[in-house]
Amino acid sequence: MTDAQPKHARIADRIRAAIGAGRYRAGERLPGEDALAEEYRTSVVTVQKALQLLKNEGLATGRRGSGVYVQDLQLLGRHGSPRRALGEWGDGPRIWPADETRPVTIEQVTIAEPPPARVAEVLGLAPEETVRAFDFRYLVDDRPVKLVRVYLRPSSFIGHVADRGSVPGNLLSFLREIGLTPAHIREEVRGRTPAGSDASGLKIPIGRTVLDAYRIAFAEDGQVLGVEQTVMDSTAYVAEYAYDV
Repeated sequence: MTDAQPKHARIADRIRAAIGAGRYRAGERLPGEDALAEEYRTSVVTVQKALQLLKNEGLATGRRGSGVYVQDLQLLGRHGSPRRALGEWGDGPRIWPADETRPVTIEQVTIAEPPPARVAEVLGLAPEETVRAFDFRYLVDDRPVKLVRVYLRPSSFIGHVADRGSVPGNLLSFLREIGLTPAHIREEVRGRTPAGSDASGLKIPIGRTVLDAYRIAFAEDGQVLGVEQTVMDSTAYVAEYAYDV
């Protein structure tokens, strides 16, 4: 904490330190705005700004009509290595594993089309071609943590999948169900400000960063089998990579 920081950032630092020291534990309600303003000898407006910073970084969460609480959620692991052998890709949330003590629920949100220009380009679609886009939302302890959209070409081999009421929750599970094994996966991840639909789907403040990942599955001959876009609450995930050197 430095004097160069805005006052609300300094207050946020002090509340953050109190949480780290165990003064306020996960799931516990923080003191009210008036009490915090008195404790830190500042205005209620400054406290509100400080609490908003903590909400944006996922350390605190507001409950309507109840107050602000210390966020209670273990980080979910997104593991990049060691690579799994072909044929060993799991179903559902096993693609991006969650802590075993935190069961993951998958909601199918919508089925939509057409694809954005970026996906159409990756899939090599002609201007008149379309794809099937399947939307899913992953929840841990009823908290949305990840939005997934899977893009597949509309062809006869996915008809039995598209017509079902329940479908696989990610690209690799889709491919596995229709008997296709990708030979190569390419993925890129970046942080960005959430769009309105991201914020509402994940139930996060618009000021919180999300992680946006594109995963592309290739066949042995280089053909693109499908594309998956995943938008994650950045406060819920930690990326882990391990490799031999």
